[in-house]
Amino acid sequence: MIKELTHDQFTELKKEFVDFKINEMSREQMHDWISTVYLSELDKATEDEVKEEIDYYDDNLYEILEDYVTDTVGSYTALQEFIHDRREQW
Repeated sequence: MIKELTHDQFTELKKEFVDFKINEMSREQMHDWISTVYLSELDKATEDEVKEEIDYYDDNLYEILEDYVTDTVGSYTALQEFIHDRREQW
């Protein structure tokens, strides 16, 4: 028999369940889940909104990724340099 929960109790129950699930996930499972959810959100966005999201993350990344996905000469090297530089910041 299910108890009748208040809105706040139901919200708290969902948060507790999410915490429970996250604590048991492997890094790979978390990566897969976050990728799925984030891509789903980006699928709803326009190109301008995606550019804005990427620019918010890093001002230079959109152009680097744009060159990479359009196979611009030298783009792979530029992407690898960007990744290297970001890792050095951590």
